[in-house]
Amino acid sequence: MMQFDPRTVARDIPGVFDEIFPQLTPGIVAHFNSSADALKVSPISMEALSQSMLQRAMLFELANVVAESLIRGVVDFDWPASIEEAIQRQRAYFDAKAPEQLTAHDQSLAERVARNLAESVTAIGHASGHAIAIRPKIPGLEWIASGSGDFSCGRTLIEVKCTAKRFSSADYRQVAIYWLLSYAASIEGHGTEWQDFVLLNPRHGTKVAMSFEEFLSVVSSGRTKVDILQLFQSLVGSRSSH
Repeated sequence: MMQFDPRTVARDIPGVFDEIFPQLTPGIVAHFNSSADALKVSPISMEALSQSMLQRAMLFELANVVAESLIRGVVDFDWPASIEEAIQRQRAYFDAKAPEQLTAHDQSLAERVARNLAESVTAIGHASGHAIAIRPKIPGLEWIASGSGDFSCGRTLIEVKCTAKRFSSADYRQVAIYWLLSYAASIEGHGTEWQDFVLLNPRHGTKVAMSFEEFLSVVSSGRTKVDILQLFQSLVGSRSSH
C-alpha cells in the first residue's frame, strides 16, 4: 500500500479534512490569523529575497537546517553539509536540485532567517520551561506514514512556515493531522498527545499560538475528541480499502 507523509496528506488530500473539520473555513483561518503576535526579529524584505539565486523552498529549508545547528549551540556552520541536508529533506517532497553555488548573499540571507527562527524557538522554550526538541517524531496510521515535525517543547508542537503570506488553511490542517496522529498513538499507548501548537514565520516575524482544545472547539462542529478520532479512523480505513 502506498503511504503518504502527514504533511502531504494535509496539503494534497484536503477532502479528508472537509468532513472532519467542516468549520476550518477561510473566515475561521482569518480569525485565527488575527490573533498573531509579532516576534522580536528582523523581518526579511522582498528586496533582499529578490537578490537571492536560490529557490525560495531551498533557501528556507537551508535556514531551517542552520537554525537547528544554532539551537544545538553550533557556532561555526558547515555550509556544504547544511546544503546537502537541505537537499535531502526537499527530495522527500519533490525533485529538489542542488544549487550551482551558494553566494555570499544567499548565505547571509539563510543565516538571518535561521537566527530569527532559532531565537524565536529558543524564547518559546524558555517561556515554557521545557527543552527544545528538534524534528520530533510524528506517528503514522494505516496509509499515513510516520514523519517529523519541525520543533517541539514539552507537549507544544512548533511548525515553521516561511511564506510571504499569512498562515493558510493547509498550515492549520497540518497541525490538525499531527494532533490527530498523536492522539491516536496516545490512545493506543505508544505516544503522547500534543496539547498546544505554535505556527511560526521567521521570515516576516509572526506567530500564532493556541491550545488544541481551543482550536478543536472552533473547527470540529461540536464533536468530542473521541468522535473526531473515530471519524478520522473510518475515513483512513475506507481509503485503505480502495
